[in-house]
Amino acid sequence: MTSRDEPGLLEWVSSYLETLQTAKRSPHTLKAYRLDLHGVCAHLADVHTHPVDALAVGDISIRAMRSAFAAFAAERQPASVRRAWSVWNNFCNFLVSEGVSEGNPMASITQPKKPQHTPKSFSPNAINQLVETVTVEAQRPAESARDWPQRDLALIATLLLTGIRSDELIRLDVGSILGGVESPVLRVLGKGAIEREIPLEDSWTAIVSSYLEERYARFPAPRRQVRGERDDPAVWERYPGADPLFVGSDGLRITRGTLQYRVRRLYRRAGIESERKRGALAHALRHTFATSLADSGATMVELQQLLGHRSLQTVQIYTSATGDAVRHAAQHNPVYGLLGDAATGPH
Repeated sequence: MTSRDEPGLLEWVSSYLETLQTAKRSPHTLKAYRLDLHGVCAHLADVHTHPVDALAVGDISIRAMRSAFAAFAAERQPASVRRAWSVWNNFCNFLVSEGVSEGNPMASITQPKKPQHTPKSFSPNAINQLVETVTVEAQRPAESARDWPQRDLALIATLLLTGIRSDELIRLDVGSILGGVESPVLRVLGKGAIEREIPLEDSWTAIVSSYLEERYARFPAPRRQVRGERDDPAVWERYPGADPLFVGSDGLRITRGTLQYRVRRLYRRAGIESERKRGALAHALRHTFATSLADSGATMVELQQLLGHRSLQTVQIYTSATGDAVRHAAQHNPVYGLLGDAATGPH
């Protein structure tokens, strides 16, 4: 048990979470970490048979933590236990770095094994069917007020050509598009509030420009100059940069539910619904993006930058990829060839 002169374990938990908050971790991540830390602390208090607020750093022994984690794991799914193990491993390393603990016991604590599987990507034939479906639909009148074929084409093109996550796509603004028509770059706000820039090509710009023309025809907005963010004012100056890039049929920023519904509907229309991994809708296109570029010769470092991963476990040594190398990798995405007709066809 802790003495009155020494910070208790819960106080160290609070200090650790404050450190993560300073590092700009998302509120969602901090909440999950807090629940994992306090959840195991509750079982640790049961092991030592004293109140949780009386726990001390010295109570984190291998034997006690094995019992506490066993009780914690009995109430949760393996994925949740693996996350909690990682959180506690980092927390114990923090205690060592602060000089209040002599070692990290987590190496001796068993965690559920992560299932070994390769993310399922769509086959090239399936992508051909999907692109053909969205291209044909974009050239037809909408079937109802809720349908928006040109918007859906822009959604699919963006997901296939950038590999961004659903939440990243939803957060995009018109001002996220940089570089003008000839060298467009999409600025993406990823996990941990880390920005990355994904190079694109003019066929994507043409598709998104057509969608934006329809979007501002449906939902007129005050038009003002967007300064410093466009190389080609003739194309982009009319669009307020702070407006959401993708909107729903109500003119407001597209929701996750709407995005997933539209993607699933297009899978069904294209006849490829059975090829996607269960539970993966827009995310299936992220896997397809990565697989497609890897098959086309992109390096792991280039993929790391394009996908916005902090690290890749399969790569032990990294070298920096130049901006030209990243653009070259993205430029050779075979989907560009499929979307060529969509960019130049009638709307």
